[in-house]
Amino acid sequence: MDTIQQKPTTLMIADDHKLFAEGLSAILSEQLNFKIIGMASNGKEILHLLNTQIPDILILDLNMPVLDGEIAAEKIRQLFPAVKIMVLSMYYTATLAAKLEGIGVMAFIQKDTDAETLFKIISGLQNGEKYFQKIKSDVQPSSVFNDSDHFQKSHNLTAREMEILKLISNDYTSQQIAQKLFIALNTVDTHRKNMAQKLNVTGKAGLLKFALENKLR
Repeated sequence: MDTIQQKPTTLMIADDHKLFAEGLSAILSEQLNFKIIGMASNGKEILHLLNTQIPDILILDLNMPVLDGEIAAEKIRQLFPAVKIMVLSMYYTATLAAKLEGIGVMAFIQKDTDAETLFKIISGLQNGEKYFQKIKSDVQPSSVFNDSDHFQKSHNLTAREMEILKLISNDYTSQQIAQKLFIALNTVDTHRKNMAQKLNVTGKAGLLKFALENKLR
């Protein structure tokens, strides 16, 4: 008797960090039931790609240039409602999770999720399940961080800068931040300088003091 081969779940990835995107693509491509059919580095690019072919699931980063993940998700839900959206980000709060669920995103998880869990979530999405990761106790946001949109906007910080500031508050070095976020060390240093200027503080010590005073630990 011939074995009926199950059609693989088709995936697209939108993330502006090339190393992370390529690493994720390589891991997923090793699974016979997943097939990567497109990759983009920003929201605008993914919208163009979706005009040519439609994946079962789109894995979307939040903080991207040109058109960020949140706005892209809204547009994709309007224009391509059949696409199931999974947001994969280091920047995670209950407030943002609720907002994304309201848009129609089906899953929102952190980038440090292990591969096996990621595979199970993707398979679940294909079967119509939703997944919104519970916030871990060691990254539980404070009342200040919970109102993340106001905090971020009031200090004119980008989502990436918020990620880095949170890691700084947890005593990560620049090298550790670069490794965790899959970005270059000089990129981390550039973000540090930009944040120091925006927050009117001096150097690494000033950023750490600011993060601790605002209870971002």
